[in-house]
Amino acid sequence: MVKIIRGGRVVDPGTGTDAVLDLLIEGERVTALAARIEPPAGAAVFDATGLLVLPGFVDMHTHSDFTLQHDPSAPSRLHQGVTTDVTGNCGFSPFPLPPSSIGFGSFFSSRLDRGFPDLASYAAHLESLGTGVNVAPLVGLGAVREHVAGSDPRPPSDEAMAEMRRLVAEGLDQGAFGVSSGLVYTPGRFAAADELRRIIAPLRGTGRFYATHLRDERDGLVASVAEAISTAEDAGVDLQISHHKALGRANWGRTEATLAMVDEANQRGAIDVAVDYYPYTSGSTGVSSLLPPGSLDGGWKLLRERAGEGAERLRLLRHLDGAAQFRPDEIIVGRSGARPEASGRALPEYAAALGRDAVDVLLELILAEGERLTMIVPAASRDDLARVSAHPAAMHGSDGWLMTAEQARHEHPRNLASTAEVLVPALLGRTSLDRAIRHLATVPARRLRLDDRGTFRAGCYADIAVADPARAAAYENDGGPEARRGYPDLMRWVFVNGETAIEDFRPTGRRAGKVLRAA
Repeated sequence: MVKIIRGGRVVDPGTGTDAVLDLLIEGERVTALAARIEPPAGAAVFDATGLLVLPGFVDMHTHSDFTLQHDPSAPSRLHQGVTTDVTGNCGFSPFPLPPSSIGFGSFFSSRLDRGFPDLASYAAHLESLGTGVNVAPLVGLGAVREHVAGSDPRPPSDEAMAEMRRLVAEGLDQGAFGVSSGLVYTPGRFAAADELRRIIAPLRGTGRFYATHLRDERDGLVASVAEAISTAEDAGVDLQISHHKALGRANWGRTEATLAMVDEANQRGAIDVAVDYYPYTSGSTGVSSLLPPGSLDGGWKLLRERAGEGAERLRLLRHLDGAAQFRPDEIIVGRSGARPEASGRALPEYAAALGRDAVDVLLELILAEGERLTMIVPAASRDDLARVSAHPAAMHGSDGWLMTAEQARHEHPRNLASTAEVLVPALLGRTSLDRAIRHLATVPARRLRLDDRGTFRAGCYADIAVADPARAAAYENDGGPEARRGYPDLMRWVFVNGETAIEDFRPTGRRAGKVLRAA
């Protein structure tokens, strides 16, 4: 169907457009922008007077690959104006995995039906379902290591390394936009720098990138950024530093040094280094990441047997009480299936209600839930967040994933509203609208080399978010960023590949998204 979006303020930093224009959509594509377009017979006209017409947002860092198959129309993504999700981050992707790997990445979804042997089979599965948003997949190096070596912490043999490189090359051949690592998670934490250099080598010369959840975002932040840059430079591969921040009050301010390192690497010019950020000072991750190195070497069954009593239990309690990356008194429990009464509660408060020590309760929750349980924790300072988000190499990435409003009730608010936290301050005139749209659409699309998305060039795909700025004040007044849990309710219309996915602020249920392949 032919559509015209009439009389909205069209803002596209990629082309320098900021004007009241009509926009013509024919099929999947934008075919014209002009001050006045006469509608062809039978065209649907969308009156955007007083509204903002923006390129559909490209979320640079998501984990929706684990949940799209359960809610493929993707309403929580579309409500945010997101039309493309970059998936496979932090080393987690549903491929390449054996069918039995249903526990891998389970803190994103406890219902991963099966692993997929490669990107092609996963993409075919999504395409058979239809998706509400486009998907730009990365190959998770944690999945690659899981496929080849399971939870074995030892360095890979030459044969295992050859197989891991083959799996990476296969993913790239099948259209992956790059690879990712999660160096605080099992099994990614077992990968030394030399292993990473060797495994990402197939990316050299492809124009695709290596994204990394750093080995340490706290006391070892500077060393971890140095490792990431060195690894990427040695391999000759562009680098994406994921959700960049400095964790822990003692480390606040260290992003000044790390961003200087990014600048120095870009000045050397061998590779391109970029960072993404989410607009919150709190963060969220799996509670199992608090366990000391080596705890899961034999898997969860063995850990549960060892941790029941005696020296191993004492070792774990001591680590959780003082050496883990977050203290028990900092933790808010995420959505818990085993202990639903703990969901959304501060750990000390929940432990006190039980008359128990918080560290003991924390270990009990970890053992009961395994990989599934998440936590909300303090993360960055406002100053660090402002510094990172103002950097020329920065772009937005929510670190969220598709979920319903009910599922998100005890999870981090970034899952439902991360883009709004970037857009609303700009709509209210406190920050630059041009910069907001660059971070939400223009820069991520360029990073992915998607020349026909994240922009309104003639012939581009019609991925479009039409926002109502009059609703920004109501959103702003609905609690602080860390407290909001509902949908932003800012998008009057969202179009994905020319199809109306949000209409009058409500999802239509249409599944017009594509699994994108890198050129």
